[in-house]
Amino acid sequence: MKFTKYHTKGAYHWHRLTNTDGRYFRYVYLVKDWIKETNVLDVGAGDGCITKILGIKGVDDEPEAVRFAQEKGADVILASAYSLPFEDEEFDAVFMGHVLEHIKYPFIVLEEVRRVLKKNLYIVSPVPGGEDQFHYKDWDMEELKELVESAGFELVEPMFRPKRDENIHAKFRKV
Repeated sequence: MKFTKYHTKGAYHWHRLTNTDGRYFRYVYLVKDWIKETNVLDVGAGDGCITKILGIKGVDDEPEAVRFAQEKGADVILASAYSLPFEDEEFDAVFMGHVLEHIKYPFIVLEEVRRVLKKNLYIVSPVPGGEDQFHYKDWDMEELKELVESAGFELVEPMFRPKRDENIHAKFRKV
C-alpha cells in the first residue's frame, strides 16, 4: 500500500502543530515530556515534526516525507524500517509514533528495531475504530502488548491513553 498523504497534504504535521489548542500539539509535547533519552531513533519519522522538536534522528521510507523533513531541518534519512542502516544497539531508545498500523509485517520491523536498540521502545498507536485507508491494522492495548512482547520486549509501565486523546501510549524494554 502506497502512503500518499505527503503528496496530497504536504508537511501536514507541521501545519497541525501551529494550532496550540489542538490535539496534535498536545500529543507532540506529551511525547517530548515522556521520552527522557537523547540518543533516540524515530522510526517512521514522516515529515520530521516530532523528530525536529525532540532533536533526534529519524528514518522514513516515503521520499516526499523525507524531503519535507529535511527542508524543515529535521535529521531524517530515507530508509526502510525493515532494514535500518544502523549498527546493533546504536540507539538508547526508539520512538514509533503512529507507525505500526501502517506496516504490513510489523513483527519483522519490531525485530529490526530491537537490533538497533539498547533499551527502551516507545510506541504510540491509535485506538481501534478509526477509518484510515493507510492502516493495515489497529491494535487494542492487549493486542499491541502481545505483538511487541512476541518480538522480544517487555512492557515496563502501564499503557495509557491520555484524556481527550485517541492514542495508546506504551513503553517497552528490550529483553
